Amino acid sequence: MDVYDRKQLDIALIQPPCWSAQNPSMGLALLKSYLSLSGLSAKNFDLNILLYHIKYGDFANAWEISHGHYMWGSESFVTKMFGAYANEILSFMYQVLSFRPKVIGISVHWASISSARLLARKFRQFSPGTKIIFGGPQTAYYNQQWKSLLADGEVDAVVFGEGEEALRDYLMAVNGDTLYKKPIAGVAYMGPDRTIIDGGIRELIKSLDSIPFADFSDFDLDFYEGRGVLPTYFSRGCINRCCYCMERQYFPRFRNRTGKRVFDEVCHQLALYPKTRYFRMHDSVSNGNIKELELFCDLLIDHNVKIGFNLENAVIRKEMDDRLCRKLKRAGCTLIGYGLETPSRPLLKHVGKAACLDADFQKVIEDGVRNRMTIGVNMMFGLPGEQDQDFQQQLQFIRKIKRYRHGIMLAQSLNFCYFPQGSEVSQNPEKFDVDLTNGELFWESKDGKNTFLSRLAKFEEFCALAAKLGYKTLFGVTTVVNKNLLLGQYYLIKKDPSAALEYLLKSFDAEIKTAELARDIVRLYGELSRVPDEALGKVKAFIAQEEEKTSVWSATMNNCRELEDFVLQRPLMFSLERLNKFVKSGDRFRGGRLQWSLAGLREYVRLGILRFVELVLYRVDKRDVILTQMVKEMDNRMAALMARDGDAVEKDLKAKRGETGRG
Repeated sequence: MDVYDRKQLDIALIQPPCWSAQNPSMGLALLKSYLSLSGLSAKNFDLNILLYHIKYGDFANAWEISHGHYMWGSESFVTKMFGAYANEILSFMYQVLSFRPKVIGISVHWASISSARLLARKFRQFSPGTKIIFGGPQTAYYNQQWKSLLADGEVDAVVFGEGEEALRDYLMAVNGDTLYKKPIAGVAYMGPDRTIIDGGIRELIKSLDSIPFADFSDFDLDFYEGRGVLPTYFSRGCINRCCYCMERQYFPRFRNRTGKRVFDEVCHQLALYPKTRYFRMHDSVSNGNIKELELFCDLLIDHNVKIGFNLENAVIRKEMDDRLCRKLKRAGCTLIGYGLETPSRPLLKHVGKAACLDADFQKVIEDGVRNRMTIGVNMMFGLPGEQDQDFQQQLQFIRKIKRYRHGIMLAQSLNFCYFPQGSEVSQNPEKFDVDLTNGELFWESKDGKNTFLSRLAKFEEFCALAAKLGYKTLFGVTTVVNKNLLLGQYYLIKKDPSAALEYLLKSFDAEIKTAELARDIVRLYGELSRVPDEALGKVKAFIAQEEEKTSVWSATMNNCRELEDFVLQRPLMFSLERLNKFVKSGDRFRGGRLQWSLAGLREYVRLGILRFVELVLYRVDKRDVILTQMVKEMDNRMAALMARDGDAVEKDLKAKRGETGRG
């Protein structure tokens, strides 16, 4: 849309800040294309990728899982980030509002819920008449948080699951002023009397082939870490019934796109974006339908389409044999990620992972490696019903496949084993002899043998053996991430304040600093009547600094007129200087394309020469990021000037009507 002739949007779709910056949002791209079929106008806006490229200081590691995994769950940390980048975020928000959307839709999951809520509150202040709707895993029907979001007035509506049809019907109702006449399946929203109108769970789309191809036209594709990489998908849902997973609740039925449809989308995206070199399968099961997977490979081979792709989340099954692996490799597959979890078949059957029980796990993995593909093997620790012999079998398994370790990437589950809301165990813990009194992460078996501490010990023993055997691990994780923080939280729940304080102080000193952690430390000093010391002084000083930093965001302008003034009065050179400062202080490649920092060099050596070359060839030029952002700010200024001119003209017309006596 031209900035000088912007037609009102039906919906602005927003990707809020979260910890991943690999690819543009496939979910938002699919929504945009689907809504357009009904004549609804939608535009995607990605705030996350902007903040990722100007990360620095306290936020430099927030997008790295080994550092920032727990940061995004801290509301104080996210609020501090919004304060630090207030100028850039406010500019982003004005850009969204300059399209005058009737509805603002924000994608939410566990890592983005805090940032989404902050954005929603500010959008509400700037544009009270614009409806705000959340969608994504965090607003699933089984997740009761959606009720409080509506009751507190933070959002006007939520989509429970699959969003295409539900969001279309909601927007149609908004446009047709029929919103309050009857419930909308798949959506809940506030009625005029402040009661929730719950449309319940919507029936799933019967054929995924009926969904149009994802529309990535609103995204700056060159700005993502995976340059030349686009997401796509084979399926929705899962063929397993794992007791620790929510997939069956979110997508109750497994559906697969045909191989021909996936192939057609690959060709479609290649025609639009010829620099695309790789497709990531963003689904829960990429090989749920072997027949369609083979057809996809055959079409790529027969038409000589030269691309790379992965099966990022695959079931380890007998059909993944040497013959199929050869075909996958010829078609361009470079990686298969298997969610094995454990090699113990009785345990796999007990937890509901039945689709793999007839497979020879060792052979499937070795066949993939022999065909020169990277094979990811995910492992979990402390599954319900797990015995010591099961864990010993897990250790023995990675010893047995050691000779193929050069092609294997081990992925140890960072939370060992936990039961989020919506999982079968969370709904029926008695069936699995699980006590959830201490929560989804710190649960224990009824016999007291399977505890958080025992699962942590298994994780560490497994990591130590994997390192000794020479395995590569996902994200380079070789130890428990934020171990002291987790132990501190565990002992808080177990009502052992002395142990909790010991570990939380260690975490504050060496791992993670958030206001929530600092306040827990201060409270424990009081509970234990511990004499104030230097450590407590540092914690209190941090709290004072954090309160000042986090108040910056809440103190920013609170109405659209003030936001317009901000856009019009802020010198563009000020914005340019800020962006340059952020990029220079946060860039690992200081001094130019080939001058590396020592820390960066160590990282690339660890990742290996192939990854090193890839980052050199496809690294994002931050100058392009700055230039694009400055153009957007100039567009904002033009839009604000035109809005002011429009207000002046309207005021003049009203005055003239009053002079002539015409209403």
